[in-house]
Amino acid sequence: MSNNTSENPTLNDLIATNKVGDYMTRNILVGKENFTVKHVARLFNELKIHHLPIVSKIREIEGIISANDLLRVCSRVMDVRDGSEPSELDDLIVDYMTPNPTVCSPSDSIEKAILLFGDGRFHALPVVENGELVGIFTANDLIDFLSSNLKGKEDK
Repeated sequence: MSNNTSENPTLNDLIATNKVGDYMTRNILVGKENFTVKHVARLFNELKIHHLPIVSKIREIEGIISANDLLRVCSRVMDVRDGSEPSELDDLIVDYMTPNPTVCSPSDSIEKAILLFGDGRFHALPVVENGELVGIFTANDLIDFLSSNLKGKEDK
């Protein structure tokens, strides 16, 4: 029985050996705890993003806010708002973010990221190195990785 994994690695081999750092998004927008819900909603809409890591002054991850989190807030506001007083849209994002989110490191395997996604109810992993946010690995990044590695396999 010969071992062809170096010539034709399986998808399992690829997810076990490829690293998050090679597929994560590096240049990411970050938020601060003093951002309001309204401000973050505008950022999501204008920049077409779905996740915003919230960091301290030294880029330590404090939390993360997702488009789904914002949707829940906006839905509640629409249900009760009559316009006569401030709404949750004026609240600080820190009240709605997920604090201390699950993170990974650039050296973690794609396999580990998949397992983390499977264990949680989220679609983005902040990537942290030496305590500092260096990127984000999203479900879309995972799909891009899988898509690029499945191309060519269908011909075999």
